[in-house]
Amino acid sequence: MKSNLSRIFFLSSLLVMLEIQASELIINLSDQKKAGTLMLAIYNNAEAFEGSVVKEKRSEVGVFKGLELYLEPQDSTQLSTEIPDGEYAIAFFIDANGNKKLDKNFLGIPKEQYGFSNNAMGTLSAPTFEQAKFKVAGNTVQNIKLK
Repeated sequence: MKSNLSRIFFLSSLLVMLEIQASELIINLSDQKKAGTLMLAIYNNAEAFEGSVVKEKRSEVGVFKGLELYLEPQDSTQLSTEIPDGEYAIAFFIDANGNKKLDKNFLGIPKEQYGFSNNAMGTLSAPTFEQAKFKVAGNTVQNIKLK
């Protein structure tokens, strides 16, 4: 019995310590032109980011944290979330027509607004994890302009 109480106390203490180490990530989005659902994903590894974003294999697998939120057009939107310290990359788009995918024209150019952390851009494609990654160590701000 005493051993079980010790384990419970230890695990509770560990959970409290982990919560203390979380930092606030503030994401400032700017230049939204159309209303729609923000489909935002935060990744903490290159394989998941590049598999989902660069290779366009739409999946929630590997998404560290996700957010879906309806937004009206506005000059700026501020979002905030608690996240452990580490390296991350953000990818998002504004789903204007509600089909839960980034619509593109026949040339593959997005027809809906999108963005990446660091305002990263790839060459004729989405950026890599290396281009979009940023470090969270304490409270961190990402200012992203929608494309």
